[in-house]
Amino acid sequence: MSKTSEILFEYLREVFYNPAKATLDIDKLEPDYVMLGKGLMFFAHCFAEYNGLAASLSRGELQVQPPPPENELAAPLKSLQANLRHLTWQAKQVASGDYKQRVDFMGDFADAFNLMITQLEERERRLEEEIRVTQQKSEAMEQSNQLLSNITQNIPQQIIVVDRLTHELLFTNDSAKNVVPITKENIEKLFRLVDEGTETEGRRNFEILFPGEYGSGDRYLSVNTYFVEWNKSKAEAFVINDISAARNKIKELETFAFRDALTNLHNRSSGMITLNRWLGEKKAFCLIFVDLDSLKYINDVHGHSEGDLYIVTAANYLKTFSKDAFVCRVGGDEFMLFEPDVGFDEANARMHELARQVENDPYLEGKDYQYSISFGIAAVDRDNKLQPGEILSLADSRMYEFKRSKRKERITRINNTQEL
Repeated sequence: MSKTSEILFEYLREVFYNPAKATLDIDKLEPDYVMLGKGLMFFAHCFAEYNGLAASLSRGELQVQPPPPENELAAPLKSLQANLRHLTWQAKQVASGDYKQRVDFMGDFADAFNLMITQLEERERRLEEEIRVTQQKSEAMEQSNQLLSNITQNIPQQIIVVDRLTHELLFTNDSAKNVVPITKENIEKLFRLVDEGTETEGRRNFEILFPGEYGSGDRYLSVNTYFVEWNKSKAEAFVINDISAARNKIKELETFAFRDALTNLHNRSSGMITLNRWLGEKKAFCLIFVDLDSLKYINDVHGHSEGDLYIVTAANYLKTFSKDAFVCRVGGDEFMLFEPDVGFDEANARMHELARQVENDPYLEGKDYQYSISFGIAAVDRDNKLQPGEILSLADSRMYEFKRSKRKERITRINNTQEL
């Protein structure tokens, strides 16, 4: 190989692996190679612009100025940037409730995105209807108490009549045996809550939680109170409904709205709510962005059932990060993890250990593919000044930096093997 060829080869190597130090002295080239050298320098310039745009897109910086038209190398990325900017606008419209948005310019992704919008619209409609029906049932139960016309032993409500001055028990119906145990402590608890209740049409109402006994579960009670005369005594009548089923159903629906169906982790919405709350509370924590490597390959080659198993397996390992960790699934192959009161180095060490466990999962024995996770960590202290989006971008950028370093190490190993 001639000296000029060596210079050009080394320059091209630096362009790919160490662009900041890539320089080419045209005067050192043989005359026949000068034009080639200038062409390589133009290529290096275009390649640097291409890499700059790619790096910006990987960090989610969609408003960055693209390379000029003469850089044909960056044309596909510029098209992707334009598509992503439009897609971002459409996603914001969907987030605000505009489910008419559709994507028709990104192939399979467009089909998946459009299906997601349809499912979101239908799921929101069903959730709203279920919550509306459940709330109506709860309100109907709470408003159904008519003490004076319904004091019989056959009505389902528990009725307790107590002297307002002495708190002596004056009357209970048979239903009272099945709701609130008639003890002095419970009667005093009811009276303490009377003044905190909301007054409506001459009565007060409030809700109370009674811990369950013998594994029976907690019970939610709706209580209406009335001032009555009872055998010439001033009394307080408590009409009590057990609304546990309605309240538990509402809690179940709320949980469903903030859980990822596949992994049972918190979803992106829940994660963003938690992030904003922790920042508002001035907590010190580490935010960790996690990405599954090669999920698309496993889905394409081995089927989505294997891909789903990969996702669930990684989720289960992330749950073991610590008992205080908050883990959510952000999207298809991305997770977000919050760990309070932990430093960057400790979080980094734990994640490397988790990554090792994922890579050595027993299920992979005999398989022709492997599991691997990449991650990026952003440490947040109590004096944090960054906005949520800036913290997410920092963790995401470090995750992609980690992914690139692994890819570069793999390429180096392959090159070294080939040279041997």
